[in-house]
Amino acid sequence: MSSASRRPSTTDNLLLLLALVPYVLDRGEVPVAQAAEQFGRSEDDIVKAIELIACAGIPGDSLAYSHLDLFDIDWDLWEEQRVITFWNTVAIDHQPRFSAREASALLAGLQYLATHPSYSHRSDIDEVMTKLRAGAGAGPADRIAVGGEAVETHLVVLEEALSTQRAVTMTYHNKRGESGERTIDPLLIETRDAQWYVRGWCHTRQALRTFRVNHMEAVSLSELKQGDHSSLIEDISTELFSPSPDDIMVTIECSASSVPLIADYLPRGVIPSGAADPLRLEIPFAHYGSLTRFVAAHPGRVRVVAPPSAREAVAHFAGNALARYETR
Repeated sequence: MSSASRRPSTTDNLLLLLALVPYVLDRGEVPVAQAAEQFGRSEDDIVKAIELIACAGIPGDSLAYSHLDLFDIDWDLWEEQRVITFWNTVAIDHQPRFSAREASALLAGLQYLATHPSYSHRSDIDEVMTKLRAGAGAGPADRIAVGGEAVETHLVVLEEALSTQRAVTMTYHNKRGESGERTIDPLLIETRDAQWYVRGWCHTRQALRTFRVNHMEAVSLSELKQGDHSSLIEDISTELFSPSPDDIMVTIECSASSVPLIADYLPRGVIPSGAADPLRLEIPFAHYGSLTRFVAAHPGRVRVVAPPSAREAVAHFAGNALARYETR
């Protein structure tokens, strides 16, 4: 027996009523035949549902029903063309909305994701952003924009290098502020904390290295074919950076609930445990610039304990930041 000929249960009818209104609202106008096909019901079932919806509503403050307290459709269009469109809806428009702050955060994340070549041409991301702008509360959500033209250009080259198994040449500015020409075999592209990174075999260092894409310049495809790095790909750690003997070991305090937020910075194999709260952890940093960025990214969640030079670096950074506010 087909779904159109089977006698609908009370549950079936309730589900149809709950789904039909948002379906029509999302499309503006829906012919009865289209609605019947969408929900696997007969056209008579759709007609009965619309007649019932037109009698539904929520009483006003006086506990009486006025025309604004009931669902209403365009009856002329309904009777002449059997097309459904709502003129008035009740309660369904009162769904929770994103605040401007929430919508802005989501829009920023989606726009950042759209800079990646794998997602830049996907229409569904644009559709979600359009709906977020339309559904947000009052505020500047539609003014949010994430810059990343240079990064986007670099990502296109890196993606092509991955797909064609070719090396890439570039000028790279490392975390110590040094610059140099590099040739790498890109193996993996990923994003962490609003930054794009590429893991690759560095021809200069003859080792696996992690590079920040926004620290790259003059990125171009090389004629060199990539070597066989299959064993390296299997061993790539989820951690972005490997410790170096030159790193500065910094002792910090943080609450146990903050550990998942800073897990990417912890040395490999370190899993904090114990009843102490706050926890004391040792984290390696290449230089104090990395440390101050780490602290600024986790305000109120981490406190630098040692060495004294690290505390001084953070205090100096905070002082300069406050001075800028005072100047303004």
